[in-house]
Amino acid sequence: MKRFIFFALHVILLSLALNSYAQSGTSEVVALPLRMEAPAGAKKLGNITVGNNATATTCDYEALIDTAKSEARAMGGNMVKITELVAPVFISKCYKIKADVYYADPIPKYDIAGKKGADNAGSSPGNYATIYFYRLKDTTAFVSAYDVHMGDSVIYRAKSRSHDSVRIYKEGPLTLWAKTGQRVELKLDVKTGTNYYVRCGLVKGELVRMVPVLEQVQGGAGEAEYRHTVKTKKDNDLRYLQQIH
Repeated sequence: MKRFIFFALHVILLSLALNSYAQSGTSEVVALPLRMEAPAGAKKLGNITVGNNATATTCDYEALIDTAKSEARAMGGNMVKITELVAPVFISKCYKIKADVYYADPIPKYDIAGKKGADNAGSSPGNYATIYFYRLKDTTAFVSAYDVHMGDSVIYRAKSRSHDSVRIYKEGPLTLWAKTGQRVELKLDVKTGTNYYVRCGLVKGELVRMVPVLEQVQGGAGEAEYRHTVKTKKDNDLRYLQQIH
């Protein structure tokens, strides 16, 4: 009987402890990137994995962060500490995130804008726009490089794990194009003071020919992928996202 009472009391206390971390559907949840540690007094509630970088084809990096925050909120947490971010393969374009969930009271004030590093990615003065070009590591061997054009000028040589940037001082519509066996175009409406991230690659077209890809990547995902390409080979693991959320 004493054992039963002790067990019941333990269950009640555990339930009360979990309920003390309960969060409403609108409660604030912060996401800490890899470079930031959770505060010493935070209570770890568990861990989560969100996203699928192998087969999913319609996900967005920012949406993935929102999903992680929602799952943390459902667990009673108000802090998501990213522990691993797996980059997308080119066909999928989706990330996968592993994270620990914490509860902190109060939530410390973090500056999560990120460090400005490689090629000044993420920073563009008001008198020009910057287009960042990059190509992730190819998943197929022996695929060729190709040139990206602006008008008659070649502005980027797109090859596996390469990157470059160009400044545009004139606002208005702009067309980028590339051609192997088939020509493809990407139209941008350029605004000064704005950064544009263009992911390049190759996909199979008709008759097994490789067709170039020019794709604008929105939000933090473009900057994260671009920063990934500028890392040295020695430091080229998948724990690379040390700035944006």
